[in-house]
Formats: sequence, C-alpha cells, structure tokens
Amino acid sequence: MRVKKLVLQTAHLKTLEEFYSLVLQLHVQSIDDAEIKVTMGDSDLVFIKADHREPFYHFAINIPANKIEQAKTWLTAKVELLWMDDYKSDIADFRNWNAKSVYFYDPAGNIVELIARFDLRNESNESFSSKQFISISEVGLVFKARDFEQKNAELISSYFLSYFSKQPPLPQFRAIGDDEGLFVLVPEKRDWYPTKKPAGIFPMTVEFESEGKNFRLEA
Repeated sequence: MRVKKLVLQTAHLKTLEEFYSLVLQLHVQSIDDAEIKVTMGDSDLVFIKADHREPFYHFAINIPANKIEQAKTWLTAKVELLWMDDYKSDIADFRNWNAKSVYFYDPAGNIVELIARFDLRNESNESFSSKQFISISEVGLVFKARDFEQKNAELISSYFLSYFSKQPPLPQFRAIGDDEGLFVLVPEKRDWYPTKKPAGIFPMTVEFESEGKNFRLEA
C-alpha cells in the first residue's frame, strides 16, 4: 500500500506553513489562504483550514533504514523529541516490526513519527535531511468504540487490504497494510502512543494505492 496524499484539517495553517517549510525544510506550497501542500518524498501532506475546532492527528513518515540515529540528531536541533519510558529512550525499538522510530509534536499538536523500517532495504549514503523523507507510511484512523470492529472489516474488504503481517490484531489497536503504507486504527479516546493524548475523531481524506488500484478514503 502506498499513501499518495493525506488531507488533514488545522486551526493553525500559517504556523504549520512556517514549521514545515522553515523548521523541517520541506517544500511547502500555499494554495490559497485556506490550504497548504507539504511535499514528503512520494507523498503530499495537505492541511486545510478548520474553523472553531482544534483537530489533531497521528501520521508517520518512512526514512532510510540506516538513518534513525542521524534523524534523531537532525531533529533534536529543531523540535523536542518525545521520551518513551518503556524504551528508556527517545528512540522506539519495534522489534516485531523490525523498525525504529522517533516522535515529536508539530505546532498544531499532530503526533509526527519518523520510522526506519529495516526490511525495506532502502539505506542511503547521504547525510540525513528532509530530502530523505521517503513517503507517508502510516495514517492514524480513529473510530467510535462501538463501531471499531465493523470499521476494521469494512476497510479490509472495501480496499483490498489485509492486517499487517508483523502485528496481530489487538482489541484496541490494529495495523492494516504493509511496510510501505499502513493504516493504524484505534478506538476513540485511546491514547496515541507514545503520548497521553486521547485519540479524537477528526475529518481527513487519504488517497492511496492498493493492489494496483487507486482509492480515496474519507474518514
């Protein structure tokens, strides 16, 4: 699965434009006063203006498999990395996934993750920079607890997807897709790892490719 475009809402459009362009040094295009597009390798991250609410989301970005330490050093000068007590580190070691991650908040409260997936074999010899943001690799989806099982089943059947082979389904956590692209599903009010921030349901649109077909999901 490949995420081509992720459209999120924000009450802090100008602040995010400055953050993603000046701090993370990504290419940001201002469409108009109500929309910006951030290019992340093969994916586009789009923020549109939201009124009278404070939406926040979780998403992850694939980086080269050998760059997690360099990514940490690069980010430390720009943002405050989130500490994980279970790893006693600001680098998460997901052994079952054969991956390592770092996390931080953007100014709108979105939980952003950079993840190095060793099985992708996408090592790079270049020094780390935002040019090594390969693509959006995870999109967090949140559903009401009463609808959680039904929404999981609908997602799999409607878009030719399957559960991530490295993550058995858990009562309050599901991963659907593969190393190149995943939907990470949680019920509303479950804390987003590695924070104590309960997941909320906010509008989003995801354009992605699965089994050679292009899809658009509105959640």
